[in-house]
Amino acid sequence: MTGILFRLVTVFVITVIAFGPSTVLGNGRVVSFESKVIGPYEIAFGTIPGTPSVGNLHITISLTEIASDTLITGATVTVSGMPPPESGSEKIGPIHATTNLQDPTFYDVNTVVDQEGIWTFTTTVQSIEKQYSADFEVTVKNASPIAGIVTLMTLTAFLVVLGLAIRASLGRHGTARKK
Repeated sequence: MTGILFRLVTVFVITVIAFGPSTVLGNGRVVSFESKVIGPYEIAFGTIPGTPSVGNLHITISLTEIASDTLITGATVTVSGMPPPESGSEKIGPIHATTNLQDPTFYDVNTVVDQEGIWTFTTTVQSIEKQYSADFEVTVKNASPIAGIVTLMTLTAFLVVLGLAIRASLGRHGTARKK
């Protein structure tokens, strides 16, 4: 029984590794940032997922003071989103970005986009003197259902094989007791 179960788990792990996602994002980090210089700041803007699809969208922002080349913490940052023209979607925000608990040099916003197309997200930094804003374009696409279907099929196949292995093992134990 233990040998069969070990083999089944090994086959499952190999299958998931072979057919799983080619990019793994650890700890919710953004892979790619777009940067713009506005006033005394460089605003870096990134999203999770890297190629956004309709649904949940995580935005991460970092601020750098250009003169001293230091990352800014404790700033007041807001994000607003404008949907594609003529999409019928509502404007998003403004939403106050929260400081990332694991790294306070990053500011995070969680939102939902309900329409595919090019969204314009305006990031605003409130300074003592005045406000600085930068616009970032994000192309949102409809997600492909193929990844979900493959995952569901793999999970179903694993559960069927596991169930059959348990049934066979219980059948052998029942036969041994009758003798």
